[in-house]
Amino acid sequence: MANIVWHEKWKIELDLTREDLGHESKPGLWELLYRTDRMDADRGVPVAGRGLQCGGVCRNAGVVAWMHLRERNGRREAVHGCSEDEERHRAPMSDEHKAYQERIVRTAESAGFRADSEVRTSVGPRSWIQTDTLVQGEGGLRIGWEVQLSTAGVEGPRSVKARAGKAAKYGITPAWHTDRAGYATRNDTQ
Repeated sequence: MANIVWHEKWKIELDLTREDLGHESKPGLWELLYRTDRMDADRGVPVAGRGLQCGGVCRNAGVVAWMHLRERNGRREAVHGCSEDEERHRAPMSDEHKAYQERIVRTAESAGFRADSEVRTSVGPRSWIQTDTLVQGEGGLRIGWEVQLSTAGVEGPRSVKARAGKAAKYGITPAWHTDRAGYATRNDTQ
């Protein structure tokens, strides 16, 4: 997902963080764009034919990355058509993060359990959960360790609470590891 979208046909930049998309002189712009994108999708127009490109990270990298629009839980989103374009938006994993993952795997394996890092668990035909480190315990118990070294929101779809809830819903016991003092006063982590 991206916050800045380039509309190829209209030659304008759209800022999804702003209610008016950065064009106060064009009321109802989101509604028009979203309705048009949905109609194109219904007609089978490929994402690359809808005229919306990632106008931020991908464009700055010199890559044309096609996008489509969606609304989820009242939030406006622009979604990349290809997962490799979405990956460009993710910060690389720090050495510290990797070291914590390796330690969890090493500790689990030394106790006789299977463990692996960056595990994707399918939770539907086009949906999955990615766990930093997944430990397979006795009796089918699965513990999904999340190494959280940056601040995560308390509410919203990417919050600790939402991510832990989704993991638990699909049979993964969530466990969070952090060394950040800001989490010490929160009650949304295990």
